[in-house]
Amino acid sequence: MSNKKINICGTYIYPGEVANLALPLPEQYSCAPLFMPIKVLHGEQEGPCLVVFSVLKGTELNGLEIANRLVKAIKPSQLSGTVIAIPVMNIHGLTHYPSVLSSCHDLATCFPGDEQGSYGERIAHLITQEILMKADYCIELQTGGLNHNILPQVYCNFDNIHARELAKVFRSPVVTNVTLEGNHLRQTTEELQIPLLVYQAGEAMRFDENAIELGLSGIQSVMRTIDMLAKEPEQETIPIFSRDEDWLLAHKGGILHPTVALGQTVEKGELMGNVSDPFGADVIEPVKSPKKGIVVGVNTSPLIHEGLPIFKIASFLDCDKAETAIEAWDQNQPDSYIG
Repeated sequence: MSNKKINICGTYIYPGEVANLALPLPEQYSCAPLFMPIKVLHGEQEGPCLVVFSVLKGTELNGLEIANRLVKAIKPSQLSGTVIAIPVMNIHGLTHYPSVLSSCHDLATCFPGDEQGSYGERIAHLITQEILMKADYCIELQTGGLNHNILPQVYCNFDNIHARELAKVFRSPVVTNVTLEGNHLRQTTEELQIPLLVYQAGEAMRFDENAIELGLSGIQSVMRTIDMLAKEPEQETIPIFSRDEDWLLAHKGGILHPTVALGQTVEKGELMGNVSDPFGADVIEPVKSPKKGIVVGVNTSPLIHEGLPIFKIASFLDCDKAETAIEAWDQNQPDSYIG
């Protein structure tokens, strides 16, 4: 069935059109106008509306690149439904790095927003009303933090069966459960009955070509599953599911010497690295794993301070089987992602 026109930000987009829009944002002290660029692909045929967004914190450059490449990779004639891509959701965070937002530390905490609220809440209100209210599915694109490299994985609420099934086809090696508690953005999408996937890979302020290509192909795989794109043969990836992930914090500042790598299984009490004194004192602090699991996040900076996250460990029912699955996935990648 032929698609119908759609109204976004006061602009009508007709079937078969590609639109570049600019959502006016609340004013800052400079009184200079600020806009959020939005790219819309409106397919010729009727179908779901998928919202893809990134740079919620201001540093997720991999996600910015994925969103832009997605729009370039698909023609409206190939599409059933609508793709709304927001490469940079937190304009202030990107342009004022390292400041995240003028009124709070995390835009995700501002949802669903308030038209008369703080600066962040006003932005969240605009996004909720203009974008999320039109969505059938959402995919957020994240990275690890600064100097924190993350093994590619998809996060979703396992209680949302539809989201969990879509996470399986994203072709990431790991799918991890997240709760709604404390994340107002997840709560908002859940209340709007929108399945939300969060793809996370690589580290902040860095481009990782492997992570970018995996994210792009993962989104397209999801789109084929929900009948937005024509089906085509794909190499099957069977992800492993994790219900628990924790960052291990440094108990001492100094220089980190890791002895483990992404994708590696560690036993409880196993040595993961050492922290040494940067000034040559003969003082070494061993870093040991608090549980059995797989390393899915590593601090890539040798210089660390006390309390800094240094290793992220995911728990699985069968860690040996999970490690084998991750190694098999990695062998099928253009470039190895794990150490």
